[in-house]
Amino acid sequence: MKQKILGFGQVLWDLTVNVDFSFLEELTIDVGEHRLVSFQEIKELILKLKKNQHCEIIKNSGGSTANVMSNLAKLGSNSSFCGKCGDDDNGKLYMQILQNEGVTPYSIIDKENATGQLLSLITPDKDRTFIVFWGASEYLPAELVDVKLIQSFDLVHIEGYLITNSYEAIWKILENSKKTTFDLAAYSIINKTRPLLQKMMKKYPPYVLFSNIFEGKAFTQKEEPREIIDSMLEYSENAVLTLGEEGVLIKNSKGKEHFQQAVPTSVLDTTGAGDAFCAGFLHEFLKSGNENKATELGVKVASETIKKIGARSFLIEQLSEKY
Repeated sequence: MKQKILGFGQVLWDLTVNVDFSFLEELTIDVGEHRLVSFQEIKELILKLKKNQHCEIIKNSGGSTANVMSNLAKLGSNSSFCGKCGDDDNGKLYMQILQNEGVTPYSIIDKENATGQLLSLITPDKDRTFIVFWGASEYLPAELVDVKLIQSFDLVHIEGYLITNSYEAIWKILENSKKTTFDLAAYSIINKTRPLLQKMMKKYPPYVLFSNIFEGKAFTQKEEPREIIDSMLEYSENAVLTLGEEGVLIKNSKGKEHFQQAVPTSVLDTTGAGDAFCAGFLHEFLKSGNENKATELGVKVASETIKKIGARSFLIEQLSEKY
């Protein structure tokens, strides 16, 4: 029987645009940074890109956990998503798209704030810099977290972005879940919340802890991949460390380790690559418990995703073998 997976995360629309490095310099923002802005600021920035820079902005539904749940559903997993959105057309369309993709949506409606948006600035090196208006997704009150809903699922997947203002909700999710997996957030957020994150995971170690190399360095305060993954295992049963074009390193609490090389790919947009890998890995790992096969599928799904624009561009038809 398929495990029922529920994801908790932010509801965000991805606005993807190609820019030159000079545009980031004008904004005084570093490549790869994650900057939070107001609704008015992101509106003005979008207008500037369209009018002054003459850029084409591509709009897709995004959000880390929602991306994972979408790709899990495409692979054949039983996935659901719970997130907070505005009482607006963007919120309704977002949840409808998830449903169309095979995910069961559980909306938490915010009548005061608009649905969130994430502006993904892609520079010529194909790296991403994020300008984010969190909107309704900024804060998830613990009292709106449905305990009975959580307890009806075999596993709950949590994204680290919720730690910023919704840590009480995360505590409630952890306390009531049968099993959890956790994906760390941007390194800038980890640097501000590290003690709290570590405290949570010491008390409720996730079944799998996902991180990229930059997040791993911020979370563990280590530099070398094997040092990072060993430190991650102080907080989880299984640790997954993605290394970009270098590949992926996996290790479990019993000391079993596996390294998977990345697939050489023509990169168009790396947005959602980590989420795509996470979905592929979880789909196979929860089904077979085989970390080698899980890592292989995760790498395949990620490599197919970055060939196109959009965090959810992956389609099952892109894989030669059906899962």
